[in-house]
Amino acid sequence: MRNKRIQSLILLLLSLFLIAGCTVSKQSPETGKVPAALEPVNGRIPAEVIRNVDGDTVVIKLEGREETVRLLCVDTPETQHPRLGVQPFGPEASDFAKKVLHPGKKIEVEPGVNWGRDKYGRLLAYIYVEGEMFNEMLLEKGLARVAYVYPPNTKYVDQFYEIQDQAKKAEAGIWSIENYSTEDGFQSEAAQKPGAVKNGGGKQTACFGKIKGNPNSKIYHVPGGSYYHTKIKEIIWFCSEKEAEKAGYRKSKR
Repeated sequence: MRNKRIQSLILLLLSLFLIAGCTVSKQSPETGKVPAALEPVNGRIPAEVIRNVDGDTVVIKLEGREETVRLLCVDTPETQHPRLGVQPFGPEASDFAKKVLHPGKKIEVEPGVNWGRDKYGRLLAYIYVEGEMFNEMLLEKGLARVAYVYPPNTKYVDQFYEIQDQAKKAEAGIWSIENYSTEDGFQSEAAQKPGAVKNGGGKQTACFGKIKGNPNSKIYHVPGGSYYHTKIKEIIWFCSEKEAEKAGYRKSKR
């Protein structure tokens, strides 16, 4: 009888041990890692524009956080570059972006492969506005060139070049200035040569005046003015002083 009790006790202990072992093996260890972001639906993620930086850069709200996005595979002329300054059609590209990607605008973002970033930490992506890709819209209007094409982000490159070729034939925007848009970037000096601007500037008007307007103060600054290089959060560019005054701006006294 005693032996049977001992055997029963041993069997009970073995059973409890096995059950405990199975229970432990089913537990998931704590990794401590932050859960990965949800995969985009159809490759795109809903977002909202916070502010526009220039033609090819915009600040957005994405999944509850602020992100600066650099458009993939396109390049617009500069407007605030410390060395290059304001390039022809830079203001037009920036104004077009401000009109389409205005604060509060609902958009969709398609991040590049593996959510890649450039050397400035900006998210590389394609932006969609009401179903249309903004990268392509810039190319169609001749306000950008195909550039900075690096694998693996080559998904839309072929169609980008097709759109660019059409803009070239129409001599739209940047393509209205001979030898201005090159593989090495935009050559501002080309625009200063006699007869460089073809077809009256195509569908756009190249702005060489570089009149800098502050929409908050309604004051405009001209090159050489004391406050021309003062940093302004938002800039409105004008091709002439007459155009600035017509818009309700007054000239800076210094």
